[in-house]
Amino acid sequence: MFQFKHFSVQQDNSALKVGTDAMLLGACVASENASSCLDIGAGTGVISLMLAQKNPALEITAIEIDAASAIDCRANFSNSNWSKQLTCLEADFLSWSTEQPFDLIVSNPPFYQNSLLSNHALTAQSKHAVFLPFEQLFEKVTRLLTENGVFWLIVPFQDLEFVSEIGNKNHLKCSQQITIEGKPGKQVRVLMAFQKHEQKLAKQTICIRTENGNYTSQYIELTKEFHSKNLYEQNKI
Repeated sequence: MFQFKHFSVQQDNSALKVGTDAMLLGACVASENASSCLDIGAGTGVISLMLAQKNPALEITAIEIDAASAIDCRANFSNSNWSKQLTCLEADFLSWSTEQPFDLIVSNPPFYQNSLLSNHALTAQSKHAVFLPFEQLFEKVTRLLTENGVFWLIVPFQDLEFVSEIGNKNHLKCSQQITIEGKPGKQVRVLMAFQKHEQKLAKQTICIRTENGNYTSQYIELTKEFHSKNLYEQNKI
């Protein structure tokens, strides 16, 4: 069980546990002006729960292909303060049929484009883009996104240009780019926001830890409404 400030996450069944990527995406995505949201590859549902905490009026549909993870996701939704606005569907996003448009679409997608597949089938499914190719992901997201909607995802930093090109091919333009550094100067991830209408690209860098391994004040302030522990105090331990 992973305890957040305002909700808890059961993760006994899920292949991948709550991690920094989900925390960053959930903390950075603005959900205040959206009324409908789609979470692709929801896992335990942590990103959906974070967005619901930000906007208790947001109606969220979470799609998860793995049956075991969907069990955790449904339990976490049911046990939260926002159970009435959260729905978890066990389905393959690429074959899932819907006509509903969404103001906000988020995904912490499978990646590791060029690495060897894991021997553990569930971990492989969760981490590798062969199970959810970016080309097909963007193609379907474009169809489901409202005219002024926003699509957010987090990918390895080295895939920045690759993902930008796929977005362009599907008529989605990157409007926000948040580079994540594990430590100063060490770029590990990038959060990207895509929209149908071209915007001036806003860039930002967030560093998670200092050179000595403590959490940065930047990361602590970003996530303080979600962490149940005081990370400033944890730095002193």
